[in-house]
This record gives sequence, structure tokens and C-alpha cells, in this order.
Amino acid sequence: MKNFGKILVLLGVFVLALGLAVPATAADKVVIGYSISTLNNAFFVGMTRGVETGGKNLNVEVITVNANGDSAKQAADVEDLITKKVSAIIINPRDAEAIAPAVKKSLAADIPVLALDRGVTGVDVTSFLETDNVAMGRLGADLIAEAMKAKYGEIKGKVIELGGLVGTTAARDRGKGFNDQLKKYPGLELVASQPADFNQEKAYNVTTNLMLAHPDVDAFFGHNDDNTVGAERALKAMGKLAKVGEKGHIYIVGIDGIKQALDSIRKGHIDCTISQEPVMMGEKSVEFALESLAGKTVTKHYYTPFTAINIDNVDKRANWAE
Repeated sequence: MKNFGKILVLLGVFVLALGLAVPATAADKVVIGYSISTLNNAFFVGMTRGVETGGKNLNVEVITVNANGDSAKQAADVEDLITKKVSAIIINPRDAEAIAPAVKKSLAADIPVLALDRGVTGVDVTSFLETDNVAMGRLGADLIAEAMKAKYGEIKGKVIELGGLVGTTAARDRGKGFNDQLKKYPGLELVASQPADFNQEKAYNVTTNLMLAHPDVDAFFGHNDDNTVGAERALKAMGKLAKVGEKGHIYIVGIDGIKQALDSIRKGHIDCTISQEPVMMGEKSVEFALESLAGKTVTKHYYTPFTAINIDNVDKRANWAE
């Protein structure tokens, strides 16, 4: 029994050393409400795994609610979490503006709100954790420029942009970074830019239509990997999917690092995915929530790292999706 007591004391010291608040009694147990925009997306499944794993590791109960792509449902979910008097709310907004009133109510009730991957328009949330979406958009343009120079001996070519979900900060910022950087390469012509909503089926249909109008396109930039995997499927169905290095190959680069994109890179169908770290992002949000509840100063805007993955390094690193 003495040894058991010593173990408890040491455990307490260890937790305090981490600077995280752990409730003294079951009645004071921290409960975090986690609102996810959709789980019909491998990236968000990874992020959810991070939040729930973070909760388990830090002795925090996590109540997960899924908006299923419905902005009104997400707002109602958040208001329900407020009614339940959760300790903090972690949210991945479906729409940055539509969710703002509910987030304001949470903050007014002294419930910290941490935004994941997507921000909340006009609201000073407790913390916003994301990857630098503008920088990833810029990198997408740079990668296309590099590929076109290798193809033609100079930077020129026709490009199609498959945009994300309108109303999300991720789509807005990736588009800004990509288009601003593309202007630095006058030989690259953006022949079409159309939202594909971060959705494979939508991307499939959009790509099919755009290829009929622009059959000689050289490259695709997708705001996420679901967009580029959808484009890959459409090109295959149209008989236009040539492997990397083959005549007629269309360069494809997306964002996220999902398993389907990694497999397509291995097959030579997709050239690159700019991988984020959604599991890390989710785990970090729980840590920040506890720091806020403990009265500590929390990083207001936190960026997780990103890496360009291609055939040269896809099997030489730890990929979050595998």
C-alpha cells in the first residue's frame, strides 16, 4: 500500500510537470465537446483520432458530435454542448460564418473554444490550430512550375484548380496562396478554377466537365486529396490517365496526405500530396484546452508542419494515414 501511495504521488508530480490541469475528483472531471464538420473525409477521421487519443492520454472525457456536412446541425450541436456545460469546445467549422453566433455564445458562457483546421469568421477564439494553408497553396504552385520546367525546359503550361468548400477558411487561404504564387510564373495559365468542395464525387464530375473544355491541360492543383483522387478517377474513366514519366501525363498535386493519395503516388498516377499532420493537430488541441482551463496563456494561432510527399519519399517517412 505504501508503494501504491508513492506511485500516486509520483504520477501527480509528473502531470503537474506537464503543466496540465487534472481534476481532483470525478465530479470535477474535464469534459470537452468536440464538433467535427464531417467524418466523410479521411483527413477529418485522422484529426478526430487525434482529439480522442489526446482525451484518453490526458484523462479527459470527449463528447464527439458530427455535423455531417450540415452547418445548421453544427450550430445546434454546439448550443447543445453549451447547455450540457462542457468544460471546453473544440470545433472544426463546416462554415466559418455560419458557426460564428454559436461560438460567440460559448465564449460568453466562459467556455473556451478551440478551432481546428478551419477558423471562425469575426470571432476571437481561444486558439486556432491549423496548417499554414496559404503556404501550402504557394507550394502547390511552385511544384507545378518545377514540373513544367522539367517537362518543357521552361515554365509554361495550362493549369486547372479544383477548389475546396466555399465558406471555409482552408479553401479561401489555399486558393489565395496558390493564385498569388501562380502570378510569379507568367508562363503558367490558369485555364479553369472551380470548387469541388473537398469531395471526391464532386471532383470527379467537375474534372470530367473541365477536361471536355480543356483537353490539353498540363496540371491539376486540388485543395485537398479528395479533389485530386476524384480527378484521377475522372482521367482514368476518360482514358487520359498516363503514369508519371509517360507521354501525356498530367501533373497532379493535392493536400492532406490521405491513404488513397499515397497509394496513387506509388502507382504513378498522382505526383504529390502536401501532407498535413491531423492527428498531431487533434492531440495538441486537447492539450491547449487544458492549458486554457488551468488559466495558462495559450498560443492563439498554432501551425502544425506540412511536407511534400512524392515517389521519392513516400516510403521513407512516417505517414499519419498509414
